[in-house]
Amino acid sequence: MAGGGLPHLGTAEGSLEVPYSYMEPSTHGRLWTGAHRLFGAVEHLQLASSYGLFRRMSGLGGRPEVVLEGSYDGHHWTEIEFMYKPGNVSRPPPVVVPHQPRLDWQMWFAALGPHTHSPWFTSLVLCLLQGKEPVIRLIQNDVARYPFHKQPPTYVRAQLYKYWFSQPGEQGRWWRRQWVEEFFPSVSLGDPVLDTLLRQFGLQDKSPPRARSASSALAQALHWLRSQLSPLEAPTLLWGLILTVGAIRVMQALLGPRPSWWSPPAREERPAPKDSARGQAASAPNSRSSSSQTSRRRK
Repeated sequence: MAGGGLPHLGTAEGSLEVPYSYMEPSTHGRLWTGAHRLFGAVEHLQLASSYGLFRRMSGLGGRPEVVLEGSYDGHHWTEIEFMYKPGNVSRPPPVVVPHQPRLDWQMWFAALGPHTHSPWFTSLVLCLLQGKEPVIRLIQNDVARYPFHKQPPTYVRAQLYKYWFSQPGEQGRWWRRQWVEEFFPSVSLGDPVLDTLLRQFGLQDKSPPRARSASSALAQALHWLRSQLSPLEAPTLLWGLILTVGAIRVMQALLGPRPSWWSPPAREERPAPKDSARGQAASAPNSRSSSSQTSRRRK
């Protein structure tokens, strides 16, 4: 457990959570002393070990986030809001399952170190200055929500913030944040700083990829489908597809032919009524007497 919660008292399993409490010293000081003794008694058995997806845990002192800003004059700046990652402190965290927003996730990785550790970030800044629509759609699927959709910004920069969830008494705010430092300097097209970074990362003077032919019927159909679905966010689209497939499968199961194991049980033969059984028994002596009389006449 990464948060160092209190262990389940009186259980050996709960006592194994004691080392994780070192991540939060205040929690470690409130642990029951019996949990410490119990852990010391079984520590040599190595019944459990620490596990983490990353070598260094982040977010304990606030969630680091990079906020991009654009400007036309270099004095008045507008924040560039992403669809999923924290930005606007008044916007609630969205539900993205089962979608994985790759760019928003990579922005969090970039915030863990200087921008030179993430060369792709310089390429992102260049694409925003150039106003490339495919890149803009990674930030806002609905281009109308992008603050510079009519004209690309002249300047782009990035700031580093620390985010925390707001307190219960703060109305209308989901986050509270604190400015840390400038993450990426203000640059524009042709800026020496930007050109130096592009050369350093091998991103300058690259030949553009060959444009694929859009004359085929499949390419035109995909382009039309994307234009129709572009206003929808990815989680909404994925859930719509999942529910549609589920509804089709349910209808097929209800209206389609039933499987062999669904055959109704065989009907059981009912016993003959007692009156008919008595009649058969009474007719048996009569048949015997008639047969005996016939044999006598023959003699």
